[in-house]
Amino acid sequence: MQIIANLDAQHYDKLTTLQAQLNKDATALLQLAIDSLYEHYQLNEGQKALAILQKNGFIGCLQGDGDLLSRSQTLFGNACKSSSA
Repeated sequence: MQIIANLDAQHYDKLTTLQAQLNKDATALLQLAIDSLYEHYQLNEGQKALAILQKNGFIGCLQGDGDLLSRSQTLFGNACKSSSA
């Protein structure tokens, strides 16, 4: 894919400085910038999802014996039946 970009003087100076410091061409720098922003965006989306789950009470912990799955009907059976009725 070919991209034509119009940069102001400030960003052009930054680009040429990065090219000299990192010994990379504009294409490689654009790829690095995209990868960095993509990674940052993905991390933020995950953090947003975690915050939503925590805010709504979907994340928590329980203390109890290790056989909760096998005893769940016994322990919670009546509560589940009454809430679904």
